[in-house]
Amino acid sequence: MDIKEFCLAHGFDMSKCAVALGGGSFVLVKLKASPVEFLSLAEDDFERGGLSALINATTNVKRAIVCQLDQLLISFGYQSLRLDVPEKIRRLRALGLLAPSLLRKVVKMRNILEHEYGLPELKSVEEALDIASLFVMSASAMFIPFDDVLEFTLPDGSNGESHLTHLTAGLNRDSRGVFYTVYAYEPGGYGGRCVGQCEIKSGHVLFEAMVKLSASLMLRYKVEQAFSDFDKAYTLI
Repeated sequence: MDIKEFCLAHGFDMSKCAVALGGGSFVLVKLKASPVEFLSLAEDDFERGGLSALINATTNVKRAIVCQLDQLLISFGYQSLRLDVPEKIRRLRALGLLAPSLLRKVVKMRNILEHEYGLPELKSVEEALDIASLFVMSASAMFIPFDDVLEFTLPDGSNGESHLTHLTAGLNRDSRGVFYTVYAYEPGGYGGRCVGQCEIKSGHVLFEAMVKLSASLMLRYKVEQAFSDFDKAYTLI
């Protein structure tokens, strides 16, 4: 049963709910070479100085940025290594994992590093290092750990035809991929009695909206926009 059939079966409209974070333990997938390692190499090259070191620093800054894009997307179930960089950035923006202003700086810096073939200037490399450091460190900080559980509760008196008290959606990763498991609860016992469940797989329009909602609630950044995006995604399912 998909999420639309699930909600219809229980008479539950997720777009009319209050939403709260429920904690969690979702962490980033470890890669063979991490963004931090490329960043450290870039910093070492920069400190060593000289033209050859600056060229190496530029290359490793670029690797750190792309590696961080890949680590975020792979962690959420995307086949990121098959995507070009503009598509990686588009997917990351849809997930709402980082502030758009930071992403714009990362995109600009990546484009400069990729398409300008002149000899690197000290100031430009220093700026690239600062942006890459901010990008990598802020991404890591969000996943210590990421709040991967959302709880959807209808306001008092608005249950309509639904017998449920609330839904919970928990983010999971296993051999099948990455997905939300949604549980429905009705009154009874401690915290309610679970009466059904379904899954929302990575890549689903509502999956992206729910990750974005979690990130916005965690950062307390553009929360209203995240709710609006969730409501729009919900109407599409």
